[in-house]
Amino acid sequence: MLKVYENTSHTNLKPAKSAINDQVFIEGLVLQAQIGVFESERGIEQPVRFDISVDLGFLENTITDPTQNILRYDYIVEDVKKLLSKGHIDLVETLAESVAEICLLYDRAEQATVSVSKLSAFAEAEAVGVRITRYRDA
Repeated sequence: MLKVYENTSHTNLKPAKSAINDQVFIEGLVLQAQIGVFESERGIEQPVRFDISVDLGFLENTITDPTQNILRYDYIVEDVKKLLSKGHIDLVETLAESVAEICLLYDRAEQATVSVSKLSAFAEAEAVGVRITRYRDA
């Protein structure tokens, strides 16, 4: 038998700093990119999908000032667009590393997980790519 207890005291609880797992995420961002090592991929753009999640460190003042030191996903999207505008990138791994690096520049960012998927690489596959996780240096 399952017994359910009513407990309203949880509204006063604060998570331990080590237990924080707040994230900002961007899923399904599709942008055109010049990417690939094959000669057939040079000089053309192809659709690339980005899935990005950034784990955030604890910030004491978020309840009283929720806009203080937020990580803005619109800035991340703009930074990714700027990165792509610089020209051809050979490897999806290189692109993923660069995006993770951008994310970890934010003060609250502790970890970034980035997936980069080429959507038109193979007719038989929906997508191919990489997923990486990088951590802020201590």
